[in-house]
Amino acid sequence: MQCLGKSCILFLIFLLTAVSFTHGGNVLVLPGEYSHWHNMRNILEELLNRNHSVTVLVNSASPTVNFTAQERFPFLVFDVPLKAHEVHSVSEQMIDIWMQYPTPSMVTIGLQIVDLMGKVNEFQRTLCDSMLRNDALIARLRDLKFDVLFYDPMFLCSDLLAEILDLPLVLSLRVSLGFSMERMCGQMPSPPSYVPVPPSVMTDHMCFMERVKNMISYVFYSVGFRMVLMSLDNYYSEILGKDSRKRSRMFFSSHEHLYCGKCS
Repeated sequence: MQCLGKSCILFLIFLLTAVSFTHGGNVLVLPGEYSHWHNMRNILEELLNRNHSVTVLVNSASPTVNFTAQERFPFLVFDVPLKAHEVHSVSEQMIDIWMQYPTPSMVTIGLQIVDLMGKVNEFQRTLCDSMLRNDALIARLRDLKFDVLFYDPMFLCSDLLAEILDLPLVLSLRVSLGFSMERMCGQMPSPPSYVPVPPSVMTDHMCFMERVKNMISYVFYSVGFRMVLMSLDNYYSEILGKDSRKRSRMFFSSHEHLYCGKCS
C-alpha cells in the first residue's frame, strides 16, 4: 500500500512536469493582406491546435483581415488615418500591372511599377508611424510579454517592431516581385537562364533572347528592391534613435539584413 502511494505521487509529479514541458508560446502576429493573410491564417489555426497563444495585431484600414469577426484568437487593432478602400486601390493597381504583362513594353511596365512603389511606400510609412509611434500600443505589447513575432514582410517595418520589443522573428512570405526577397533575404537560388522572374509568362525552357529579357528583369527588380531598402535607412535610424546603417555596412545592402529579419 505504501509503495502504491509513492507510485501515485511519482505519477502526479510526472504529469505536472509534462504539462510544464508542453506549455505553448505567446505569439504576436503581424499579417499581410489577401492571399498572404489566408496563408498565415492556416498556420495560426495549427498553432492554436498545438496549445500556443496567438494575438493578431492589425491596422484599422485592413481590407482583408475582418477583425470584427469571432475568431479563436484575439485581435489587437491600432488606428491609422487611412480607409480600407484606399489600401485596396493600391493592390488593385498592382494586379492590373501583373495581368497586362507582357503586352506593354518593359519600359511601360517599369514606369508603372515605379509609380506604384511610390504609393506603397507612402501608405507603408503611414502604417508604420501609426504603429511604432503609438506609445500606448507599444507599452501594451510589452506588457503582454510575447515570445516571438510572426509576420509577413509585406508590412515593411514589421522587423522594427520586433527590434523595439526585443523579439525573435519568424517570416511568412508568399511571393515578391522578381523573387527579390526570396533571393536577397532567403538566398534562394534563381539562375536567370531557366528560372523565369515573376510576373512572367516564360517557362524554364527559354531561348537566348528570353534569357536576356529575364536577366534584365532580375536586374530591374533587384535595383528597385535595394532602392526601397536604402530609402528606409533614415526612417529606421529615426525610430531606433541610432544610426542603423552602422550595423549593416558589412552586407551588400545598407539595410537589407534588418528588413529581411536579420536573415544575413
